[in-house]
Amino acid sequence: MQLQSSHQPTLTMPPASSAGVPEVAAISTKPPTAQVARINGVVVTQAQVDEEIQRLFPYFAIHGGRVPEGARKQLQDQAIHDAVLHELMYQEARRRGLQVPPEAWQKRLTDIRKNFPTRKAYEETAVKQYGSVAEFERRLRRAMLAEQLWKTEVTSKSAVTTEEARAYYASHKAQYVRPEAVWLQTISINFPKSATAEQKQEARKIAEQILAKAKAAKSYDEFGVLAEQLSQDNWRVMMGDHKWVHRGTVTPDIESAVFSLKSGETSGVVEAATGYLILRANEHQQKRQMTFDEMSATIRKGLESEKRGKRSTDFEAALRKSAKVEML
Repeated sequence: MQLQSSHQPTLTMPPASSAGVPEVAAISTKPPTAQVARINGVVVTQAQVDEEIQRLFPYFAIHGGRVPEGARKQLQDQAIHDAVLHELMYQEARRRGLQVPPEAWQKRLTDIRKNFPTRKAYEETAVKQYGSVAEFERRLRRAMLAEQLWKTEVTSKSAVTTEEARAYYASHKAQYVRPEAVWLQTISINFPKSATAEQKQEARKIAEQILAKAKAAKSYDEFGVLAEQLSQDNWRVMMGDHKWVHRGTVTPDIESAVFSLKSGETSGVVEAATGYLILRANEHQQKRQMTFDEMSATIRKGLESEKRGKRSTDFEAALRKSAKVEML
C-alpha cells in the first residue's frame, strides 16, 4: 500500500444531476458514528472509512454517494485497512514531533482554494462536507503529517542510485534486447473459416485486384487510405496500421513474409489463416542490445516500485507491531 496525496481530505462540488445513475448499493449499512477500530485507544469511525471509500472509488460522486453492490465489501475492507493505517501514521508522526512547515501548509491551502471561484465558496463547501472550515483544515494537517512520515520512511528510502541501476542492467542485459521489428500496415481480404476452394479463389482474385493499387501507393498515407476503403478487418479504421510488430509476436503463417520486407516495401498477396493479406513495411529495425543510458529511467522506475512495495509492507508491519490495534 502506498500513501498518495489523494489521502488528503477533499472538497468536491456536488454533481449537477444524478439522472441515469445505475442501481447501486448504499455506501455503508453502518451509521457514520459507528466504531470500526481503536488504535492505541483512539477510535476510527465509519465516517472515516466512508471517506476512504470515496477516495478509492473514483466515480463515487456521480453515483450519488453510493457504490456498486458487487464492489461494496472489497471497498469496505480496503477502506478500513487504509483508515487504520492513516491513523497509525498520524500517531507515529505526532510521537516523532513532526510539524507541517508553514510554507508547505500555505501552498497546499492555496492550491485547494484555487479550485473554487471565491473564498466564500471554499468555506461553504468545507462547512457542508466537514461541518466547519476548521475541521477540514484539521484533517488536512493530519494527512500532511502522515504524508511527511511516509515520504521519510518509504519514498526516500526507496530511491535507487545510478550504481544500483547500472548493476541491475549488467546482470539482466538479456532483458534489454530489442527484438527485430517492422512497422506494419495491412490490407485484408477475408474468407470463411471453412472456406471452399472456390471461396478462396474469389477472395484471392479481389486481393490481386487491390495489389496493383497497393504497389502503386508510395507512402504510409496512400496505403492507409486504401486500407480504410478496401480492407475487411478491424485494422482498417487505423489505416491498417499495426504499429511496431516484433519477431515472435506475428502468427507463423505470415512472419517470414513480414520480416523479409525492406522499409517502404509492399508484399505480394500473402495467404494467412483468415484470408489474404497485402503487407507494407514502413520501417524495419534490426535486433539490438539497448544501452544502459536508453534503459536507465525504466530500470530505476521498476526498482523503485519494487523497493516501495517491500518498504511499505515492512513499515506498516512495524507500525502495527508497536501499536495496539483493535478491530471492532
